[in-house]
Amino acid sequence: MINKCLSAAVIFLLLLLAGNLWPQTEFFRLENVRPGMKGIGKTCYQGSTPEEFQVEILGVLRGLNPGSDAVLARLSGGPLAQVGIFEGMSGSPVFLDGKLLGAVAFSFPFAKEAIGGITPITQMVDAFAEGPESAAPGIKVILKKSVLWKYQLPESGGPASPTGPAVTALDAGLQPALSSFTGHALQPIATPLSLGSLSAESLRLFAPRFRALGFAVLQGTGAATLQSAAGQPKAAAPSDGTPLEPGSNLIIPLVRGDLDVSAGGTVTYINGKQLYAFGHPLFNLGFSQLPMYKGRTIAVFPSLQSSFKILEATELAGTLRQDRGLGVYGLLGENPVTIPMRVRVTTARGGKKAFHYEISRDRYLTPLLINLTLFNSITATERAAGVSTLKVNGKIILKGQEPILIENRFSSEGSSAANAALSIAAPVYFLLSSGYKNLEFEDIDIEISSTEDDRLALLESLRMDRSEVKAGEAFRLDILYRKADGEVVQDAYPVKIPAEIPPGPISMLVADGTTFMAMDAAEQGEDLIPRDLTQLVRFINNLHKVDRLYLRLFRRQPGAVVNGEGLPGLPPSILSILRSDRNTGSMNPIQTVPLMEFELPPGDYIVTGSKTLNLEIKS
Repeated sequence: MINKCLSAAVIFLLLLLAGNLWPQTEFFRLENVRPGMKGIGKTCYQGSTPEEFQVEILGVLRGLNPGSDAVLARLSGGPLAQVGIFEGMSGSPVFLDGKLLGAVAFSFPFAKEAIGGITPITQMVDAFAEGPESAAPGIKVILKKSVLWKYQLPESGGPASPTGPAVTALDAGLQPALSSFTGHALQPIATPLSLGSLSAESLRLFAPRFRALGFAVLQGTGAATLQSAAGQPKAAAPSDGTPLEPGSNLIIPLVRGDLDVSAGGTVTYINGKQLYAFGHPLFNLGFSQLPMYKGRTIAVFPSLQSSFKILEATELAGTLRQDRGLGVYGLLGENPVTIPMRVRVTTARGGKKAFHYEISRDRYLTPLLINLTLFNSITATERAAGVSTLKVNGKIILKGQEPILIENRFSSEGSSAANAALSIAAPVYFLLSSGYKNLEFEDIDIEISSTEDDRLALLESLRMDRSEVKAGEAFRLDILYRKADGEVVQDAYPVKIPAEIPPGPISMLVADGTTFMAMDAAEQGEDLIPRDLTQLVRFINNLHKVDRLYLRLFRRQPGAVVNGEGLPGLPPSILSILRSDRNTGSMNPIQTVPLMEFELPPGDYIVTGSKTLNLEIKS
């Protein structure tokens, strides 16, 4: 009997230690909260060891957000009298009678005291109780082809947190136009976003994007190399061995390596391998798989506007699995999915630079992060203002797929770097938006070379030695284009008519790659719904290059696009079947039949524009 009792006690203890029987920390229920109650909180002011602060309950704010409440409390102790509630404090746990009440998550702008809102831990845990703990299922969207040549990413999703100015009644009295901004409301504590090794131009362009997502942008400390001498993953800073616990720093690195982009907050609750933090959304991404790192506080900086914590990451802790309105949820000990990226830059002065990065993988964030990282790699070594020409060669390697090859040149006054960065970020966005579960990035490898001159030219005219040719014959085509200084340059190309083209009138179009892609999208439809990932990869690889001229022979003749594939020159009987009621919506009609198309050899200049000539094919 004694042995059985001992065995039962051992099993009970093992389950309790594993966190599988009930939470390791007892929760203080919201219905038991009363004004005047006293408790303690934990957060890091220096280093990585949590310190206590005092808490006095003021009341409960019901329905602060739909379906959620907040506890209003006055905080004191440590440096709080000088700094107030500071950025990076989000998630700091509060305890009443030794039981966990929740996470410090809200504050009032320009408050004179450290009074803030606490997200109840019961609501945080309930928010992540339903659904799998694994990665999100694929979310597919209808892809817009023009993203791949207009080089403009859609706005990233983010938390619905107020980002406008805090305006007083006095301000509104002096400037009535500001009256819509007046009022006092609890706001999620801004999350400090550390940006290290960022060029001034990158900061100017991208800081507003991150501020619009609810972050407080601050100068970071940069990051160490990604690998040790033995080739193993390396911590951003040496670890002091302090365990991760409620009140510890939590770092979410979005980019590591030769650029550091990291968000910081505080751990609220740990149950076995489950971790809860922040008490408000990070990006409100839903399911995610961002890295989680332990962190060290360098300093808490007092500010009249909003005090903030300066943090550095130490060692990997796990993976952030969900990011929702009441906080973030992660799994300790789980390796995150990231994307390795290498960038090699050859400067206009002949210098060479190599950069290595690790990009967090997320449908919304990754394109923005790649855009930032590439732009920063260029502007850190080359000028951002003035005329420049950038040549981009790259490979995007997906597991089980052919490499996606990127080859383009961009020449402009002030926007070459932005377009070069987007030429890689846009196809990555395209791939991530496809929602395929078998999409796995193995590597992104980019080479960029720069010259400080203008290589743009405008297509002036086309000339040919005759207007009638036989199928199978060749003729000379002269292409004239005008440079920025007004000089007209002429290139000659031999063109051979395919032997199988039947007699009759045809048209010959010479245009740059962007024009061809826009014309085809206008006729075949802007939307793309690929059958599978292989078709999507093939579509990206078959895109025209924006720095080349193409020649196309075509004839006016009806056809159709069926399931994303062009079928020109279909017989009337087939077109009739496709247009029948049984197939409504499954095809798009087209009016031209390409007879031949080829890419003209790249020249010294990036020629833009389009010209058309008419030919007669003789029998």
